[in-house]
Amino acid sequence: MERFTILQKDTYVDSLASLFTMSVLMDCEGVENAYAGMATPSSKQMMEELGLADDAVRGAGENDFVIAVRASGREAFEAAMAKTKKEEPDIAVQKPAFSTVEEAVHANPRANICSIAVPGEYACEVTKQALNQGLHCIVFSSNVPLEQEREMKELAREKGLLCMGPDCGVANINGAAFVLSSINNRGPFGICGASGCGIQHVAAFLHEAGSGVSQTIGTGGNDLKEQVGGISMLMGIDALENDPDTEYIVLISRKPADSVLQALTARIRECKKPVVACFMGADRAAVEASGALWAGDLDGCAQQALSLIGKQIDFDSDEALTAMARSAIEGMSAQQKYVRGIYCGGTYCDEVMQTMQRTIGGVYSNCPLSPELQLADSRASVKNTVVDSGEEEFTRGRPHPTLEPSMRLPLIAKEGEDPETAVILLDFILTPPEHIDPAGVTLPVLTSAMEAARARGGRLAVVCSVLGTDADLQNVSLQRQKLLDAGVYVCRSNRQAGQLAAKIIQLKKERDEA
Repeated sequence: MERFTILQKDTYVDSLASLFTMSVLMDCEGVENAYAGMATPSSKQMMEELGLADDAVRGAGENDFVIAVRASGREAFEAAMAKTKKEEPDIAVQKPAFSTVEEAVHANPRANICSIAVPGEYACEVTKQALNQGLHCIVFSSNVPLEQEREMKELAREKGLLCMGPDCGVANINGAAFVLSSINNRGPFGICGASGCGIQHVAAFLHEAGSGVSQTIGTGGNDLKEQVGGISMLMGIDALENDPDTEYIVLISRKPADSVLQALTARIRECKKPVVACFMGADRAAVEASGALWAGDLDGCAQQALSLIGKQIDFDSDEALTAMARSAIEGMSAQQKYVRGIYCGGTYCDEVMQTMQRTIGGVYSNCPLSPELQLADSRASVKNTVVDSGEEEFTRGRPHPTLEPSMRLPLIAKEGEDPETAVILLDFILTPPEHIDPAGVTLPVLTSAMEAARARGGRLAVVCSVLGTDADLQNVSLQRQKLLDAGVYVCRSNRQAGQLAAKIIQLKKERDEA
């Protein structure tokens, strides 16, 4: 393998464009590893760790854009770069470009939202500049210290502006989908959530039922922590209450800090519009005392929201899931005992582990529900295991698997080779910037794993859910059908995928012990 570097002096490319560039490069034949991004100290350290740094990288300044590639040879490198040029209209910063937020506002005086995707160390300063220009902010940047997040949001509150994020990947404002947000119908539901995956989940069910969203406001995953205080969610409730297009408000997050939950329930109590609250793991009585409709999980949240307009979701019954599980274990060998999940979404990873542990006990993970279930090595499964492949140990220097589905293929292949694997469990999360065919990218390794299991005298069950809408470029119905045609068990939701996977393991154990 040879190392190649392209250095563009005094050229700014934002984080989203950099991620897409990496996705294109990593998908090219002959490319072993690649990195694209601004030459910040943390990025240069990352390239050192990945073995991609050379003297050009080490000498680059923070205002320089770097592409570093390890490839089989110059021909492979040049072919990969040609592919990035071919797809440049979709991934590169478009003209005109501006050096400062102030210049951009001067050229676009009607703009009222700023989407920010700079490296995390610069996010606070850039966000404050945008807020001081009177702009609401959607901050995709991650790895921002909590004290800086609080500083940004306090300034936003002072100015009466929304600060969505840091680490906000989902927002849909007045019908415009930002960052990674799915395409949704317009409708009467305003959603504010600390979980982008959770927002997408509920919005997709609303869309499928023929309803839709007025606004979706992502707060970033840390907003409801003690150090931040839920500032964005509290302001989001204000904004949705005052929005004439919003008739119902839906709130979504993992369990808030105790003081934040108290502030939220006090605000809900005063809200003039009906509220559905899904604070996963929070005390039900405390939530219901506020007057909100309580939901314990994402499916329940979508169901509660739809009940407000007289609609419901038809989930698979327990009997139907049991029948699928009985079918799945036919032909499995005695060696096959465990479920192995490889997930893109952190919220979905949590949800599926909570669902399965009720049936099969504790599930090991790189982000476990309890400390004793922590994996010593995120790439070495122990018994029943679900890993979040979007965590830093997998994405450092690489695109997130939600954007580039090939990133988790080696993990899937490894689990498929393990003779103890009975179920491979996956989530597919559709988003406009993602690969146009994530199911198609993943199916070859899945079918290969299923064939290998048969050759060993067993049978491998693949269980998944697909999150998205028929308005997404990938089309959720087409993606589901492609998986079904290949023999994959495609469930209505992530929770039901967890129920089915756990039921397969349970019935398989009962059969073996009979």
